[in-house]
Order: sequence, then structure tokens, then C-alpha cells
Amino acid sequence: MREISNDDKLFYFEKHFFTLDGLWMIETEEATDWDTALKIDTKVWIRLLQIIIRRIKNYLEIKTNSLKDLIEILTFRWSVENWNYKIESLKENEVIITIHKCPYNSMMKRNPERHDKIPLICKEMCIPFYEAIIKDFNPEITIERDKYMGLGDKTCNFHFKY
Repeated sequence: MREISNDDKLFYFEKHFFTLDGLWMIETEEATDWDTALKIDTKVWIRLLQIIIRRIKNYLEIKTNSLKDLIEILTFRWSVENWNYKIESLKENEVIITIHKCPYNSMMKRNPERHDKIPLICKEMCIPFYEAIIKDFNPEITIERDKYMGLGDKTCNFHFKY
């Protein structure tokens, strides 16, 4: 019997995490309808992301809720999930990040039958996710965004201010 390594665990959970996300949405949509599935999925993801943020914060032994801490947590998550991003500006009270590859957008693009859903997922899920988790993390941090791959831009952007 093979001894399981951390790389094996990472492979297993990484591949199945994204598959579960897609299958959950498709099956929920088939059992109900698009609007109901989207509402359920959005609620689940907001709660899940709040839990993920808290767990990463604990894992990284972060004690405060500063902008620097938020960026540390988000970039940890994005790195683990294989996002391609660049921190364009990192100041104490302002951070600008450009996303060049989002695994969720990439996953949707791989399925031609779901291309029409990409803008809906972006508007109804991704945008509210970040607004909710940032407000939950520290309501004094604001986010501005004006580029979204899911809405046709080449990149996404995040402009955080404290």
C-alpha cells in the first residue's frame, strides 16, 4: 500500500475542491432552477469564505484585522488555489492587486455549455463574496473594482483602502 504524502493530499483535495464546486452548482440548478441554485450557492460560498478566512488567519497566526493582514490571507488563499495575481501597489492604507488568472473563471471557460453563465457568476457571486468577506473581516476596509474577467475584461482588479 502506498504511503500518502502531503503532495498526494494536495493533489486530491485541490482537484476535488474545484470539481465539487462545479458539480454542486450544476446539480442544484437541475434540481431547482438557475436563480434558486445561484441564491443557494452564493449563501454557501459567503459562509464558506468567512470560515476559510478565519481558518487561514488562525493558521498564519494573524492576530489583528489590518489591511496588511487581509492581503496576507487573501494572497495565501489565492496562491493555494493557483490564482495568478500581481500586487501592483502595497502601501499601509492602500493595496492594488491585478488578477491575471482566476481558477473559477478558467473552470467555467472550459465548459462551453456554461459560457453564458460566466457574467452571471461574476456579478451575482464573486463581487458580493469579496464585499461580504471584507466587511466581515474589517468594516473599515473598502474595496473598489472596475475590471472583471467574467464581464469581458482581460484582468480583474482589487483596490483596497483602509
